Amino acid sequence: MRTADFPQAETTPAQVPETDTAADTPRDASEIIVTGTRIVRPNNVSNAPITTIDSTYLKERGLARIEDALAQLPQVTPMLGLQGASWTSGSAPVGLRRLGAGRTLTLLNGQRMDNDVNIVPGALIDRIDILTGGASAVYGSDAIAGVVNFIIKRKFDGIAFDGEVSGFNHNNNSKLLSDIAKTAGYPSPSGYYLGGGNYFASLAAGKTFLGNRLNISAFATYKKADPIQFRDLDTTNCPLLMFDPANREAGNTKWSCDGTTYNPYNYFYAKGQDLTNAKGGVRAFRPYSTADEVRIQRVDSIQRRSETVNAGGFITADLPLGMRFGGSFLFSRVTERGRNSVDGGLWTPEAPVNCDNPFLGPQQAEVICGPATGTTALSDPISLSLFRPGMFMNFTNDTTDWRGALTLSGKVTDKIRFELSYQKTRNIQHGFADHQWRPDQDQRLARGLQVRNVNGIPTCLSKIDGTDPSCQPIDAFSSNVSISDAVYTWLSDTGSRRQQNDLQVLNGAVSGTLEDYGLKSPLAANGIGFAVTGEYRKYRNQSQGFGAWSNFTTFDGRTSVRELGGEIDIPLIENKPFFKELSVNGGYRISDYDVYNSLVRSWKAEASWAPVADLRFRGSYNRAVRVGVLERLEGENRYPNVAMLDLCAPPRAASDGKGATRYTFEQCSIGMTRAQYDALTTYTGCDSRGFCPTTLINGGNPDLQPERSRSITVGTVIQPRFLHGFTATIDWYDIMIRGAFEWTRIDMAFNQCYGNKVQFFCQFYKRDPQTGVLKVADARYNNSGYTATRGIDFSTNYALDPERLGIADHLGTFNLNFNGTLTTKYERQFAPGNTPWSCLGYFGFACGDPMPRWRHVAGLNWRLPWIEGGLGFTWRYTGATRISKLSSNKVLAAAPGETYPLADRIRPFSYFDFNANATVVKGVELRFNVQNLFDKDPPLIGFDTNYGIGQYFNTFPAYYAVRGRTLRVGVSARF
Repeated sequence: MRTADFPQAETTPAQVPETDTAADTPRDASEIIVTGTRIVRPNNVSNAPITTIDSTYLKERGLARIEDALAQLPQVTPMLGLQGASWTSGSAPVGLRRLGAGRTLTLLNGQRMDNDVNIVPGALIDRIDILTGGASAVYGSDAIAGVVNFIIKRKFDGIAFDGEVSGFNHNNNSKLLSDIAKTAGYPSPSGYYLGGGNYFASLAAGKTFLGNRLNISAFATYKKADPIQFRDLDTTNCPLLMFDPANREAGNTKWSCDGTTYNPYNYFYAKGQDLTNAKGGVRAFRPYSTADEVRIQRVDSIQRRSETVNAGGFITADLPLGMRFGGSFLFSRVTERGRNSVDGGLWTPEAPVNCDNPFLGPQQAEVICGPATGTTALSDPISLSLFRPGMFMNFTNDTTDWRGALTLSGKVTDKIRFELSYQKTRNIQHGFADHQWRPDQDQRLARGLQVRNVNGIPTCLSKIDGTDPSCQPIDAFSSNVSISDAVYTWLSDTGSRRQQNDLQVLNGAVSGTLEDYGLKSPLAANGIGFAVTGEYRKYRNQSQGFGAWSNFTTFDGRTSVRELGGEIDIPLIENKPFFKELSVNGGYRISDYDVYNSLVRSWKAEASWAPVADLRFRGSYNRAVRVGVLERLEGENRYPNVAMLDLCAPPRAASDGKGATRYTFEQCSIGMTRAQYDALTTYTGCDSRGFCPTTLINGGNPDLQPERSRSITVGTVIQPRFLHGFTATIDWYDIMIRGAFEWTRIDMAFNQCYGNKVQFFCQFYKRDPQTGVLKVADARYNNSGYTATRGIDFSTNYALDPERLGIADHLGTFNLNFNGTLTTKYERQFAPGNTPWSCLGYFGFACGDPMPRWRHVAGLNWRLPWIEGGLGFTWRYTGATRISKLSSNKVLAAAPGETYPLADRIRPFSYFDFNANATVVKGVELRFNVQNLFDKDPPLIGFDTNYGIGQYFNTFPAYYAVRGRTLRVGVSARF
């Protein structure tokens, strides 16, 4: 049995067999799946770069987590997998070139699928083809960054079992992190950690009947992952802050622990003063002091508890007249559970208090009401935060996928084939969580502060007048009184949401070659190849929120598209001097969406020239499109009481005198009137940093237009005959996306509008026309500026047989592999006319995850001569990056005086992996592998309140290992 073949750029014929059965079954051309073209011809070679990885590669990295194995490739954007704090959807999408998962089209056996690898049964994967660059002319919308085609085995004759057990091991020995935790009063883990078990089992079986004319196969897979808590590992135990909260002016000079901070005596802002309750239960105010604040560790999971069930079946039948019928059904259900602390405060920005409130002490009433003390009058609005620590949110994410497909294929003539197919897919995401603040929590809290005695019983005014019979009176004015269960239940609720996405696809294609009809070049042996494709797709997207999540807008959106496309492949010269092969290829696709008045077009042009058999040059030019379906159909989601920066409103005075400063009208005039600015002068809802409560809106935008891309690739393939077994490829790529749509960068909106005077961003801050108060921050999808990336891919593979070279006998064989990407450009512009910025070589703040110039993965595999098995080593490398604040670009650059000595740079990082496998008896293979062999700690990056970088993980977990080394054992058996 061979060791893993490392992923490499495809240079061999594209018709790699797509079945590998427990007992091989015959296959013919109808089973061939070619990525990147609908044309099927013998010895077809791709003109676009395709990286292919096989099932053995996946076994060496874990069949249970396909997304983790894919993320090691430099062309693939690293993914979190099971890592993730708090609320996540449970899906596992794939993205290419750091362009977003929405710009990568995923296929299952050449047919469109949801971009979520959870439905793909890992043990059945024969190979994965990764085509980088535009491919909309062949496959339609979404194929801007490229295509990932999962080729799974559909025919078995026998029984196949695969199983794995894995876990994580880490030495908690960081004195630095232990000391930081000790300073914060947190316990710190020590010694070796072993846990986070992942368990995987897969059983597939099939039988061939009627003399190989009928095959029926089925499979079932179960996966389970145990949770890992943040406090289990020293690298995540203490959530690092980028700045010391007690001395932010000192800059990034000292690490400190974050957590949930609360004041057990509550917080009030009244009459321009920061106040808190007196100690000892006395109903009196005293000046607010940060010394009262208590910080406790956050409870959350670095790896969520997860269970996955996959099941499905396939049928393949040879019919009369040379036709073949195929059917498949795949089912997947992923259930993830988690628990995390919700010790944050209840907050209301403006709450008048009745001056005869029985909970007020005399001094408190005097501060709030002044001369009106004891009357029925309402005071000027106060701001209030109160806390109930020790509460936990329990959440569940449940994602169900199913996919059914039917195909009928056959021959029109010996060299012309047809295929008809129909598929329907459904994805249902259901989420649930308890202890959620109600959408109107701030208003309820305000009503609960208006209380009067009725027959000696404190009663809400809104209950007395009948406007809110359920109102609960809130005593926030004594340090000896905590929030009662009744009050907490009135302010909080369970929340749930259900989203369903349906897709139906009807496709028909005719393809073949035309040499039998004389349609070929006189200088070529092969005829013109062609493919004509017609496709109809129908989408439906539904969503509804319930309880505390009723702010998720209910929507039921539908759209459809009719498409007609064609491809042509023309061999011009073959087997001539300096022209072993010269060919050109083209494609064109017209899409008629029911939501647009005009047609959407995409096309491609490709060429290939091999002067000799050892050397081939290739190039392609693609015009691709992405039409946002969910991004258009999804309704608005509204989140009340989200704190957004607004320095046009007056920040509250800070108790330490170090608060933010209000902008002048001249600074704010681009986005508001003088009357609005003046009216805001008396507003008291903002905190001392200038963050003010508003309603955040995200979701779909029905006015979105298609985004369009231009992608170019030029490369060469080298296979020298004098160096048997050696292949090398070099491909240059350039991708430009215009009218790119994505979430509005609402975290940048204020600074870009009022600081840099970019009008485009001002539209996302919507104010009350009279008071000027920020009412809505609009973060819905929009067509922004552009995204551009450029670079070079390198790939080599050398299958070395010492005996063939006459070096030595009985040494076995070796395989050396290398796959690297040099990124030379990564530039974005979020608003037309706005200053573009480059995140290449940077990380953090507006740039998010690191964007290294260089990433590679290299491997050495040794097939042993003494037993049927082998050993392998892998080297994964991520280049150095600098914090984006060091950029000279004005969008990214730090403010004057800001420095980041503790986090200015992430050095180059290397991880080393080991794998071994051996056949113990015929048909039974054992394997063992270790990832992050030396348990290398990740680089430390703190959290900043303005941008969510490094939050909770203290690093970028998609790029750097936070769970230590991975230990995995597996077994495969074929009967």
